[in-house]
Amino acid sequence: MSLLKLSEEDAEWLGGTPDQWLSSGPSAVVVTRGGEGLTAYTRDGAEYRVPGEKVDVVDTIGAGDTVNAALLHGLSARDALSAASLAALTAEDWGGLLRFAARAAAVTCSRAGAEPPYASEVAGD
Repeated sequence: MSLLKLSEEDAEWLGGTPDQWLSSGPSAVVVTRGGEGLTAYTRDGAEYRVPGEKVDVVDTIGAGDTVNAALLHGLSARDALSAASLAALTAEDWGGLLRFAARAAAVTCSRAGAEPPYASEVAGD
């Protein structure tokens, strides 16, 4: 299993498209869009999008790392750390996973410094 997570800014700088990146190897690509949310693209051509969580932003340092950690935590909790299990995720699974990551990033942004939340602070899905 491989997962490519990058910000919209990183994606613009690198060039290419999610389809091109997927053809290079990752099982899924997740693009973060700050307060606008996250989008996951999968090899089967699916696209899953969730809005960002509304929060009073104090500091954005660490938000991207928090998203990455939350995605991996969520995939592990779903026993989806292989290419086959990642491919088997449903739209409901992706929605829950992306909402969890968006909530985690929002908590990080609500704090000074790169201080990610504990899993209990973003429970759900």
